[in-house]
Amino acid sequence: MSSECDAFRNPPVVGVAFALVLTVGIAISYIPQHLKILHRRSSEGLSPLFLLLGTSSGISAFANLILISSKSVYCCSNGGLTRFECLNGQLGLLQVGTQAMFAAAILVLCVFFTRGSLLQDKHEYAKIYKIYLFCIWYTVGHGVIILYVLFSNRPILYGVADCFGILATALASFQYFPQIYTIYKLKHPGSLSISMMCMQTPGGFIWSASLFMSPSAVWSSWLPYFTAALLQGILLTMCVYYSRKFPEKLDEERREIDEANERRGEQEPLLEP
Repeated sequence: MSSECDAFRNPPVVGVAFALVLTVGIAISYIPQHLKILHRRSSEGLSPLFLLLGTSSGISAFANLILISSKSVYCCSNGGLTRFECLNGQLGLLQVGTQAMFAAAILVLCVFFTRGSLLQDKHEYAKIYKIYLFCIWYTVGHGVIILYVLFSNRPILYGVADCFGILATALASFQYFPQIYTIYKLKHPGSLSISMMCMQTPGGFIWSASLFMSPSAVWSSWLPYFTAALLQGILLTMCVYYSRKFPEKLDEERREIDEANERRGEQEPLLEP
């Protein structure tokens, strides 16, 4: 095992620092999307299939990294690695875990902060709530498989990890097609944040390169994010194009939000005891 652990020894300080900064950047890039949902209190513009596939992809990618990173965890326990070397070995897991958590937060916000909103389509909300329940069970299922592989059947570890990676890649690829279609129909971004995509599209290519160069890298750990960055670039181009070509739709959207906020403000005093 000592020879396998050598891959984690003496990591470059600059590389580790860059990976940590990238992790913070991943978290920050989702904040505009979270804030836009909180402000609009509507999931308009966000395809339910986009939320389903995006959340599921993040869960599968995180499961992939948990299994792949188990070797570096073992080296930290038995291979005599320093804390700094252990941190370097877990950076991929930290990055993917951050992305999965903040992506799932989009679905959670759509469930809990658009419920009862005057701007939220009730039929659309029912779909999103079912997706939310499915993703809970999807996470539980992945957790059971991970525990079985780690504690009962380690010889199949990398095979199962690759299956999770392939699943994450497929879901990440397909997630953008329903979203692209939704934006094409609406002709405006709705609750989809352009600011988020402006950060994530170039960041996705940088991140996939960072995962590719990590000590425990395999193709299934970086390919989902490279694929997602390509397709997100197409979606970003569409959103910017429609925002410039149909500015009146954005003005109409702002008026609807202002009117809904005014009506909500008028109703709230009536609900007080």
